[in-house]
Amino acid sequence: MIELSIIVPVFNEGIDLWPMAEGLATHLDRIAGAGNWQFVLADNGSSDSSPEIIERIKAGWPTAIGLKMSKPDYGEALAQALMAAEGSWAYVINVDFWDPVFLGWCWRSRTIYDLVLGSKRADPALNHQHSYRRLLSWGLNSILQFAFGFVGSDTHGQKFLSLPALRPLIALSVLRRGQFDTELTLRTMRQGLWIAEVPVPIHELRPPRNLMFKKIYRNIYDIIRLSRVMRLVPANRPIRYHRWAREDIEEGEALTAPARMLMEHAARRHQPTASRKQVSDAEAAD
Repeated sequence: MIELSIIVPVFNEGIDLWPMAEGLATHLDRIAGAGNWQFVLADNGSSDSSPEIIERIKAGWPTAIGLKMSKPDYGEALAQALMAAEGSWAYVINVDFWDPVFLGWCWRSRTIYDLVLGSKRADPALNHQHSYRRLLSWGLNSILQFAFGFVGSDTHGQKFLSLPALRPLIALSVLRRGQFDTELTLRTMRQGLWIAEVPVPIHELRPPRNLMFKKIYRNIYDIIRLSRVMRLVPANRPIRYHRWAREDIEEGEALTAPARMLMEHAARRHQPTASRKQVSDAEAAD
């Protein structure tokens, strides 16, 4: 039975795609159990060997799903992959940006949070990006915090989410391209669902694909559209948000006293939406 779906938007990743699948699969077997997970690979308009590699992955891991987009659109690829996933939980990654420590902690905590954000900005000691990328990310998230009341530090990057809880919000999300996951995160926050943020390390393995001015232009355009969309989403529910330190999520490390108290309290009181419904249904059946 598939419990966990690994969501991988793919755009010209022919060189790195197979090594990612082989490397991550070992951790997935250990963390979620062999046969309990699947790849969901959304080819985002690739023009290299990525489609052939996706077919090779599907042959190597028969539970894998391959999707094909007609043109490059990261947000559309991500949205379609999340809707096609068969697991109850999804782990969203980039081919060159995934973290088994983050995944392991999220899997152990999967009945507590509806959405876990893997933040490259939450701990500067872990962020080894080029300075211009850090500047761009700081600017975008500062706007989100000021204009939309975002309490976190990063809406892009790795995510672990409860699909039963977030699929209705995925269906409502309007934006695509680079701001789909930003809109989804803001909708999750305003819905009053449980969110956690965890620092993840990032090391750039390849040069940026787009120039900074092009990213700035796209972000300005998308932020204007996002503001129009979010005006229709009320911000009148309490924000349910926890931020963790990196040392609190590493396997084999003893929890600090505050972290242990927070985890015990969260496990007791802060079950994700879908889990709360399952508990209610079970109690009603009894």
